[in-house]
Amino acid sequence: MVTGLKLQRAFRKQSLGARGELALFRAFIRAFSSLGSEALAKEYHGNRYQVTFNQARGAGRSTPRCELCDVLIVHYPMGNPSAARITFNQAKVASKPFGCYRTAQLSKPYSFRANLEQWDLLSNRPLIGPATRTFKPPSDLLSGAILPSVGTFGVFYPVGHGFDFAYFVADGLTALNNLGGRSGTLQWANPLHQLRTVSGHTEITGTCCMQMFGDALQMGYVGTPVAQLLSSSNRPSALRAWLASVLVALRREHQDSELPNELLEGLELVGATEDGNALLGGEGPTPVRAVVLVRTDGSHRNE
Repeated sequence: MVTGLKLQRAFRKQSLGARGELALFRAFIRAFSSLGSEALAKEYHGNRYQVTFNQARGAGRSTPRCELCDVLIVHYPMGNPSAARITFNQAKVASKPFGCYRTAQLSKPYSFRANLEQWDLLSNRPLIGPATRTFKPPSDLLSGAILPSVGTFGVFYPVGHGFDFAYFVADGLTALNNLGGRSGTLQWANPLHQLRTVSGHTEITGTCCMQMFGDALQMGYVGTPVAQLLSSSNRPSALRAWLASVLVALRREHQDSELPNELLEGLELVGATEDGNALLGGEGPTPVRAVVLVRTDGSHRNE
């Protein structure tokens, strides 16, 4: 599909010679410029820790605190922004290749280093609390989602002189040697490109490369439905205010893009920013490192 192919080519080019997580993360953000007016990507600089929660991995601190995620990805089909989906994605860098798998089965499990508290947060999706005075998230921001792919990992792995990108839903990853430390190893041993349906909504649980990830975006298989998350939240006004504030900030900075306003109107968030100051304080428009908006060809969508 067009979205996946464009992203694959752009990321391969942008990642040539890149070293380290930050450089690769920025190459990933820049790759979305290949979609032209159909995407908007913005990097921010925020606090390192934003949320606290009660651990569920059975090891380590009883009440960890960590960042919410690295990049917030919101995508929707052309002409239907009310069908938008959202995922909180954590980016990691792996030193060993993964490879493109056109079939579902892996030749062997794939592992990479990660923060196990971050995995606990995005995999188990507990109730969360604020770790700072400047970001007060709804407690069910993750747990209220209908699909587990509200929490995901993106892994940059080497391919030749560049890198590629694997996408994993966090609840499909397992921790190896789950001891008391925060740092550890996560492993993916499940088939790729598998579809899972929950309450009539379908998600993809893992993809092997940037092209397949882009194709999954175009099909509407990445992340959880935003409308359901907004309607089921125990603090709907706070969640609406936060998301609206993110989109309003993007609209203000990128007046040539239609995407923020389409989402504001399609998700009925116009005028929902009145409570934004109480939710965001002085931290800025978002407590994540980057936001990506993508509008895809609606003819291929899952909804």
